[in-house]
Amino acid sequence: MKRSKFFVFILAIAFLSIGLSLNAQTMDQVVEKYNTAVQLINTDAAGALKNFEEVIKLAPVVGDEAEQLKVMSESQIPGLYFKLAGDFFKEKKNDQAIDFFGKSIAAGEQYNDAATVARAKDILGKIYFSQGNTHYRASENDKAIKALNQSLSFEPNNAKAYLLLGLTYRKTEDLGNMTTSMDQAIAQARKSNDEQTIATCEKSMRDYLAVRANRLLQGNKNNDAIEMLENAIKYGDDAQTYYLLTLAQNKLKQYDKALESAQKALALEDDTPTEKAKIWLEIGNAHRDKGNTNEACDAYRNAAVGNYAEQANYQRQHVLKCK
Repeated sequence: MKRSKFFVFILAIAFLSIGLSLNAQTMDQVVEKYNTAVQLINTDAAGALKNFEEVIKLAPVVGDEAEQLKVMSESQIPGLYFKLAGDFFKEKKNDQAIDFFGKSIAAGEQYNDAATVARAKDILGKIYFSQGNTHYRASENDKAIKALNQSLSFEPNNAKAYLLLGLTYRKTEDLGNMTTSMDQAIAQARKSNDEQTIATCEKSMRDYLAVRANRLLQGNKNNDAIEMLENAIKYGDDAQTYYLLTLAQNKLKQYDKALESAQKALALEDDTPTEKAKIWLEIGNAHRDKGNTNEACDAYRNAAVGNYAEQANYQRQHVLKCK
């Protein structure tokens, strides 16, 4: 019985020795791989990354003794993915660059490297923005929308990305999404005092809403046109907007409102005589239909310019018989 217990004791010591030997061997491997990784950082980022990842994998087998090397290895992973992504980007291998910037973000979030995460997101946002711009110019609208939304997922405060997205939705005549994107662009641009982007967004919205309103006017949908134009005014005053509003209001026999809109259009219009003539023609129409003959005659006199001269003179000479 004593001999059996002694044999078990010897066997336990043997297994412990083997375990210690294996543990020491594994620790040696951890140290070796860590040192190799450090030597490769500046010359072979992929090799360094592979060895640091081996350290992280082997360290738990060793235990506390390898913990520090594991932590130091983890701190290198996000930056190495970032470096490899940058190399791919320089070589214009955008798909690989995007993949590795994504891995850099994932590793940075896993190992608490906020600085690398921020840098990678910034670059990914710019890559997708560039792709979106390329697709936009090629009228590949679906691809542009996808790329720009991806850009905004990394750079949610990028006013210019929202602007380009809005312009893409304009091409597809998606007024709802265009409005949402442009409003976002304006909001973000205001935070950074980007007056140029704000002005571009507002003009784009006014112009497009005026185009849509003009179509409605041609279809005799005057109330819908007025609603569209009143929405356009939210993005700033514009002579064309008020002129179209005058047309719609005259058609609906809202003559006082038409005259008010026309005066705003005149005040905003430049000194081009023909542009002012069309407004004066509508002022004449409003006064004519209200029974204000003298005011109508004066308005038609001002309207008798260029292409509008024939209409204005006809009203003066044959309808109102102005003096």
